[in-house]
Amino acid sequence: MPSSWKRSLELAYINHYIITKVNEKQPVNWLLLDLGLENVAEEYINQALDNLLIGFNRLFKYKSVKQATLGYFRMLDIFKQDERYHPNIHVLLPTMKSYFQGRYYIKHDKWLELWSKALGVNSNLYVKVKVVQSKDDNPLILKRMEQGLSALFDASETKRPTEDKKIIETRRLIGYSRLLKSEVDRLLPDVSFYLDIDNLCTDDTIANAAFDRMLAWHPGLRSEETNPFI
Repeated sequence: MPSSWKRSLELAYINHYIITKVNEKQPVNWLLLDLGLENVAEEYINQALDNLLIGFNRLFKYKSVKQATLGYFRMLDIFKQDERYHPNIHVLLPTMKSYFQGRYYIKHDKWLELWSKALGVNSNLYVKVKVVQSKDDNPLILKRMEQGLSALFDASETKRPTEDKKIIETRRLIGYSRLLKSEVDRLLPDVSFYLDIDNLCTDDTIANAAFDRMLAWHPGLRSEETNPFI
């Protein structure tokens, strides 16, 4: 298993644990937000990634976004297809409980407008927003959780070819802020605690649904369209 996909799986379990802890303490809504650029040529990829991360930080300083959200987890995912790059920031986003009922609600078109403003770009933008809701296939998700743990412990770890790594400069691939950062700061240093199904609250169907979506997220450069191990 490439070490980057192993890290992706580990983070899905850790974030599942964090979501359940937040849900125990306060009522929130959860969004999954994708913010990206499409069809970036190789000679522009590093400049595009710099702009992407600067724009992301700028976006979350806008008053309308800061008022509606309680923090975030973000992951930089760079999908390479042929000779084009498609960088994307996946965001796990807790919002105020009244988010959908009041003036703080941000529609998809508004997210797109704000993302364009933050980047200073009007074309080749990608924005996707999904509300995390309980799913009817919860038993299937629990099965995937068990499969993921088996993959983590049974698969041998491999490294990716260094060819593409030389093209893309090193960047911070993940980050937490505000409410989620405060929960991260309380985590135990031994990650194996969060890779034990008995230590996860699998009765939290919201956390389970978010986990299922996060299986497709990948930190860093990849050429696989989906997680090859789940």
